[in-house]
Amino acid sequence: MNKKKTVLLIICLLSSLMLSSATYTEAELRGLLLSNNLKLRSAIDDQELSLLDVKDAKAGYGPTIDLEISGTYLQNTTLFTLQENPDPSSLPPTLFPLEIEMEPTNYNFSLTLAQPVWTWGKLRNGVAMTEKLVEIRQRQRFVLQKSLLAELESRLYAHRYLTSMEELLQLQKDKAEALVNLAREASDNGMALEEDVLFAQVSASQIEVARVQVAQQRQKQRLAIGRLCNIDLEERDQLLWEPDTEQLRSMLRYDLKTLQAMATGKNQDQVRIATLMTELAALSTSIAKGDLYWKPDMAMQVSLEYGGSKFPFVENDWMDKDDYTFNVSVGMKTTIWDGGKKFHEVRRSAVKESQAQLDMNQVYQAIQAQVEEAYHTLHLADANLEYLRLKQRSAEATEAQQKLLFESGYGSEADLLKAELALLSVSFEMEQQWLSYTGAFAAINALCGVENPLL
Repeated sequence: MNKKKTVLLIICLLSSLMLSSATYTEAELRGLLLSNNLKLRSAIDDQELSLLDVKDAKAGYGPTIDLEISGTYLQNTTLFTLQENPDPSSLPPTLFPLEIEMEPTNYNFSLTLAQPVWTWGKLRNGVAMTEKLVEIRQRQRFVLQKSLLAELESRLYAHRYLTSMEELLQLQKDKAEALVNLAREASDNGMALEEDVLFAQVSASQIEVARVQVAQQRQKQRLAIGRLCNIDLEERDQLLWEPDTEQLRSMLRYDLKTLQAMATGKNQDQVRIATLMTELAALSTSIAKGDLYWKPDMAMQVSLEYGGSKFPFVENDWMDKDDYTFNVSVGMKTTIWDGGKKFHEVRRSAVKESQAQLDMNQVYQAIQAQVEEAYHTLHLADANLEYLRLKQRSAEATEAQQKLLFESGYGSEADLLKAELALLSVSFEMEQQWLSYTGAFAAINALCGVENPLL
């Protein structure tokens, strides 16, 4: 008996663990996004790679040192050759064999140091280009980070209002089904036509279809939130987050020109990236000009070489035969003519510099257009909300009146249900407008950084 209780207890515990739900706050989701998002992690890796490029470019200021070592071992160290008889009286001259004994080992060492002396600014400009690329990668990461956080905020707003809309539609469905039952009873008693029943059924079906569509949209938002944070967000998991209405309405105090000026400020990441791209193109032009004809690059080379049968610094007498050399040389290299390719490269760089300036102007225009579109959406949704608040007050008054009439016996239940449906419909429309409003708010917030709790 005790064993059965133990088994049942274990099963209950396992079931509770399997059915347990996780709870996520807004701050926790932001932290998960910043640490787990795959796109953001890839951008961080790109920034790290660009930092290595800067180190490589700066390494060009210093010398390049190469060391070569080789060794040879001879098994047969005896060399036979023919030598002419040194006796001048010997006529004709005769050759006789000569045996030479060689060392069995031979070592060769070569140490070379190459140091750039003058490059017409190409090294300096190359380093400056890599440093600007680092800032571009960093700014791109910031843009991506703000974009992802803004998307998370927007989807949290959408999930919140879609959940409320689904609940309102469920309430409408219940009221509509009650109306269908009343219409069917009235039809059975001869107090209503069959067409009235069908009309009530169609209205109830339309509400159910809308509820299913809203539920699907809400589920899509949950999946997108899980993808942004790189987590498996189950249906039973809870998102503890409630919009701050005061913060949402604070955006209304800014006019369009102010928001556009804030979005296109010189410290905004997208604007700064466009500016850096123009500076990058200008540096590319400078490098191309420094590589023109009759502009030689100068470098110094120092070499130390040794070749002999004794291993240096290990075996004795390794310096006796003077088998080492030390050389210092300065050289230069320039292109005299290559068919005008270098002129073409300068021209090509100048055109790219002009294109970068045009791209920057397009960035300004695109940002201003995005701000303007979100601004008008925001104010249109706010105007609709003001209208719906008045409509809601009217619907509440009608619903209260019908409820009083029904309770006093002067009104019908059907009229009360219709009034309740009208009030729920207005509440549903308000949630729709809040969904539109918060989407525009998140867009402006990401572009302008007005109310920016995300960073």
